[in-house]
Amino acid sequence: MQLSLSFPKNILRNTTLLVYGDQAVVSGFSFLSSVVLARFLGVDGFGIYSVAWLGVLIASSINQPLIIAPMQTLSGKKSPEEQNIYLQALVFKQLLFAAAMGFLSFISVLFMEYILKDWKVDSIILAFPLAVFTFLLQDFFRRYFFVIGKPHKAILIDFVAYGGVLMSAFAIHFVQEIDAQFVLLLTAVFFLYASLIGIWSIPELKFNWTSIKEVILEHWDFSKWLTATALLQWFSGNLFIIAAGAILGPVAVGATRMAQNIVGVTHVLFLAMENIIPTRAANHQRVGGNHGMFKYLWKFTLQMGLITFTLLALIAIFSGNIIELCYGKAFMEYRHILIGFCALYVIVFLGYPLRYAIRTMEKTHLIFVSFVASSIFSIISAYPIIKTFGLNGVVAGLMITQLITLFIYLINIRKEIKHL
Repeated sequence: MQLSLSFPKNILRNTTLLVYGDQAVVSGFSFLSSVVLARFLGVDGFGIYSVAWLGVLIASSINQPLIIAPMQTLSGKKSPEEQNIYLQALVFKQLLFAAAMGFLSFISVLFMEYILKDWKVDSIILAFPLAVFTFLLQDFFRRYFFVIGKPHKAILIDFVAYGGVLMSAFAIHFVQEIDAQFVLLLTAVFFLYASLIGIWSIPELKFNWTSIKEVILEHWDFSKWLTATALLQWFSGNLFIIAAGAILGPVAVGATRMAQNIVGVTHVLFLAMENIIPTRAANHQRVGGNHGMFKYLWKFTLQMGLITFTLLALIAIFSGNIIELCYGKAFMEYRHILIGFCALYVIVFLGYPLRYAIRTMEKTHLIFVSFVASSIFSIISAYPIIKTFGLNGVVAGLMITQLITLFIYLINIRKEIKHL
């Protein structure tokens, strides 16, 4: 396999516009899909779909630290020859892992069928695992092409995946009614198409079990704390949303998803940051040590923070108009949830530069410790808070879990940042 993986110093600057353009494609189509599906499925149907999609995102949250984050950091530390071998093996590792997560998703549906009988989860017993499998593959290939300096390929497969689901759902709605199961199947089909484009774009891809085993061990050494953290993050964050569904019903999850999708305009920034900042932080650390890295991250926080906070403030101010325009009057009663999520995302943003610093210094156990603490809080408090305060309790609980992680990060790296 012949890949040109020699990165000149200006390659990241030259591709920044394409990176942000790609995130605009993903976030834009995701937002429009949410709006279209909410109107087509109704409040109840959108709630059921939102529960299933939360499962897809949980699988993605495990895939991210186990495969994506190590690839973004470790690939930049290798010579061009080592990168070629490494990335080839990583493609096969991702295929195996996505298949394993698809199987676990199938088992989870069987299990949940006995716990939440009123939700009728058996209707997605095949669609949900297929959506998980194809989503993980598509997400890997889009990151892969950023790593090898071909962002135009990432944009293509994102357009096929996200655009295909949106446009097909919109067109089919005029012919027949659609439900959560049908939408998940559409997702599986178009994300599979996008993944096949990714595979076909890699010439002379060769299976080498020895290299795959080496990559698995290398990634595990790097990401064992991050992977364990992802599992704990499910409890610290998603547990409040799952608990809201179990206590208040799927409609509560749909309302939460509505708020997440609207503030998701900031994901154009967040996801692009994830594709760019870790690599740049590693480069600054290599040249200027931890001090140089923190100076860069501080500058990044000020610049990107101004943009992010302005967007969130505008969403909060015009929250009622945005909800009525996008989702209709049926969702207007959840306006206060959207305003709460705007405040929540201020805290979420502040966690990004701190995590990048911790990952670059390879002190990933701190992220694990922070989520142990926030998970303990979630397990203990989710039920009483939601039972007492309803959806307001969901927002408050999510804020507290984010503040807990920020506090632990700052306490442990205070010596490195006090001289900035």
